[in-house]
Amino acid sequence: MIFRRTLLQSPLLIALACSLFVSAAKSHAQNQTISSEQNALIENLQFESTAHQPPTDGISTQLGNDSPGEELVLESPSNFLNQPTTTPFSAGYDNAFVISGPTPITVGKQDDYQLRINGWAQLRHTATNKSSGSEDLNQFQLKRARIIFSGSTFTRDLEYHIQLDGRSTSGDIVRLLDYYLAYDVGHHDLNLENGVLGLRAGRFKTPFTLARALSGREFEFADRSMASTFFDVNRSLAVGAFGRLDRGSVPVNWEAAVFNGLVTGGAETGSSGKLDTNFGYSARLFANPDGAWGTMELADWEWHAQPTTRFGVGVAHATNNKKGMTEFDSIRVVDSGEQLSHLFPATVTQYDVNLYSIDGGFKFRGWSGTMEYYFRTIQGIQGADFPDFFDHGFWLQLGKFVVPQKFELAARWSRVEGNSGTLGVTDQSSEEIAAAAIYYFRKQNAKFTIDATHLNGATINSQSLDISPGDVGWLFRSQIQFAF
Repeated sequence: MIFRRTLLQSPLLIALACSLFVSAAKSHAQNQTISSEQNALIENLQFESTAHQPPTDGISTQLGNDSPGEELVLESPSNFLNQPTTTPFSAGYDNAFVISGPTPITVGKQDDYQLRINGWAQLRHTATNKSSGSEDLNQFQLKRARIIFSGSTFTRDLEYHIQLDGRSTSGDIVRLLDYYLAYDVGHHDLNLENGVLGLRAGRFKTPFTLARALSGREFEFADRSMASTFFDVNRSLAVGAFGRLDRGSVPVNWEAAVFNGLVTGGAETGSSGKLDTNFGYSARLFANPDGAWGTMELADWEWHAQPTTRFGVGVAHATNNKKGMTEFDSIRVVDSGEQLSHLFPATVTQYDVNLYSIDGGFKFRGWSGTMEYYFRTIQGIQGADFPDFFDHGFWLQLGKFVVPQKFELAARWSRVEGNSGTLGVTDQSSEEIAAAAIYYFRKQNAKFTIDATHLNGATINSQSLDISPGDVGWLFRSQIQFAF
């Protein structure tokens, strides 16, 4: 009672209360006026835009001359006020973490603006028992740890791809493995179907072999074969084109590229680098006659009721000059795996390398088979009198799902033969025989691989394969792969 009496007797408090009451009344009147004006504006726009056939839940009107052909959509009166703000992009998961805009994510479809984030890694234990060659190994290794950023920008016909790679053989260094832009010029500018004609520029796998075209996460074994690594062109800074030939009953996919040189993906460029002035060239064609192959992978995930096949061919050429020691030292010989440049006399300054490949594969009721054959000639040797060198080799691989999409067994035979190691005098050879068991927890996103390989001389020096020149003996690998 004392507080109430004091409050009523205070002129200042009474004046303040009256002022607040008047302000509230004015604000309410103004809101009523604004709401009436908004409704009147909306009704006027509805009347004027009937020729544009607006949607039933909104009002559409043409913008001014600065934006011809665009439409302004206003919400209907019931939704005009207190409407939540919509975000200009959406996020979700579609075999990758996806950020997309301005339309919502649709599984299997790509927006004009899209970012996809993938990652995968392979943790491997390697043990060897060699009778000759390099020192034996018994260790855990992180063979591949990759983060991939890909997607499209401005238009879904302009795609980008960036791949980072870290591995224990490189210490703590994370390298930029791939980075390129791909533009579907045929679809965007020539009104052709998707994939008929495109351009690519950056650092990427140069088109030549099936073994290199496969992703490391798609292998049936822990890694590639000795033969496919020996004849590999690998990555490089390049410009290229790709597409599909639809003439005839069987579509043929093709790729071609002009690049810095053989196995120059990690080479330093510019005036401080060790590259020569000669470009390399490569191309690859491949086709699936019945169109039922399915994914790029070798294993028969689809469990084909009828046999399906795939075929491909590739070609590559490079001239290696002594001014670019990165390329000049890149070629190794059969069967020692020694660098060809170390066998040449000091007078040799240049030589040409020609490579050819042919591959075929099948899938049928859980069975899968792949064979790729390679040919290499070394000729045009300047600075000494040598005949042409000829090397050839292959890898043959069979797989069988014992439990569909879960447990697979595989076997592989790889062989390299030629006269490059004797500078054209006599042929020598190296080979590997291997077997593997693979358990897929979630297909390629989580799997465990164990393989055993017997080497009879090695022609390569590969940290990825844990094989060094001249190795003879056993190689055992067990590997866990996880991906998202």
